[in-house]
Amino acid sequence: MMQALPEDARQAQQLLQPLSSDLAASYFHEVVGNLGETVEVRLASLEKGRGVFATKDFAEEDLIFKEPPLVGAQHTSNRANALVCSHCFSFIGSIGIQIAHRLLSRRDAEPVDVNPDYLRSLWSGVAELPYSNRFPLRTLVTCLGGCTDSIYCSEECAAANWAAHHQLLCCGRRAQPSSVMPPAETEQQQRRSSFEAFRESRERLQTQGLHSLTPPIRREPPNFDKADAIRLFREHADETNDAFHIAAQVVAGTLLRADELLINNSTPGSTGSSRERSWAALQHAWRPYAAAWKAPWWECVAIPEDVTDAHAFRSDLRELASDSLELLKAFLYDERFPGLFHLDVYGSIVGMFELNNLDLFVASPVEDYFELCHGEDSSLSAEEQHLTQLTTRPLLDALGKAYDAACEGSAFYALQSCCNHSCAPSAYAFKRAHIDTDGSAVVLAKRSIACGEEVCLSYIDEDAPFHERRAALADYGFVCACEKCAAEAAAPGKAAA
Repeated sequence: MMQALPEDARQAQQLLQPLSSDLAASYFHEVVGNLGETVEVRLASLEKGRGVFATKDFAEEDLIFKEPPLVGAQHTSNRANALVCSHCFSFIGSIGIQIAHRLLSRRDAEPVDVNPDYLRSLWSGVAELPYSNRFPLRTLVTCLGGCTDSIYCSEECAAANWAAHHQLLCCGRRAQPSSVMPPAETEQQQRRSSFEAFRESRERLQTQGLHSLTPPIRREPPNFDKADAIRLFREHADETNDAFHIAAQVVAGTLLRADELLINNSTPGSTGSSRERSWAALQHAWRPYAAAWKAPWWECVAIPEDVTDAHAFRSDLRELASDSLELLKAFLYDERFPGLFHLDVYGSIVGMFELNNLDLFVASPVEDYFELCHGEDSSLSAEEQHLTQLTTRPLLDALGKAYDAACEGSAFYALQSCCNHSCAPSAYAFKRAHIDTDGSAVVLAKRSIACGEEVCLSYIDEDAPFHERRAALADYGFVCACEKCAAEAAAPGKAAA
């Protein structure tokens, strides 16, 4: 007789099953409805699965859809280059703050030929760069929980991120019950002290030449064990794979949605015991990720060319994911939803980012500022540029070739992840200058698209030779059968290549 699976393994098996066609249709109807209903998601073919199809005609360069990420995070290595909102990923502060942030956060040994006191005055807002008011950025807003790891461009973004997942991932002093905080402290005083803590943390890190926004561990948090566990998880993710940060957002967000359904008693078909209702709530809350293409991270990641033992490499990745999960469970585990904390589920969440490979990119306004001050087509007069460059030239020289460093990270987009690949794509993901200034995915028509036609993107360089495209797509686990590939495969000598 076969032994029954443990509860977490049984739930994990079911969570990793593909979403039924009815539930998928219902979910994507909600997603599309929120974005304007210019497309629909339906079965493309048995081989390709779901795809995105136009519900109207599009001309070349038309906007097909613009979609905010479900979850996302700036790359750890990019934090020194761009100070952005932790929710929408817009650049924040001011041009002066952005430049000071980069130069004060540098870790390389190359000296910066700019007065550090002047940089700190830019960072604090005491000094202002000439003509920087032509590139206004939104004011920095701090975390509702009081942590210095997350910052925002508005109260709305701070509240949205808190509601989505951050309330379970915040190690700030207001995120947890506190006997330290005076009960009479007002929200305005709390937010002011939080802003001061953020500024002091950044100044301390800049003085030390560190690039991470993570503050040193404090010994006075009201719930030290949980706050410390959160920091240990973050440090591990920073050092190993920053996709673990986004995986934590997926888990935390799913927990919050499931809990809300239970509190409101609004889970479809939620009858029976408490255990059955919890399971129904988890399944409903998991829908966005049940609909995604995923596989365990250690199975789907491409093997680097210098790795000689693939089995050992994949085993190491599995162990790394297991270590991350244990650190996450230390502060987030919920016994009502054991399947969500199974290694197969956690590994598949990380694998989801590997397979969908959706980059987050936001161009820097600093590039536009230096184009104004130093560009040949500037709207400034020659005299205005000359006077301005007395201030800006040392800053530009100190920043070097990477003066225009963008915000870069990874994210998961429900709709864009449904777009199938073609080596002759009908659409492309592209940020329009001065229009798309946050972390949303923007998909434009590469050519005219008729109503009912599938909207396809290229996952790779579609201009690469046939054999290179086929090799690149092997990492995604399929062989492209688009018209371009079919024609080139049939050409003499191509199939052998």
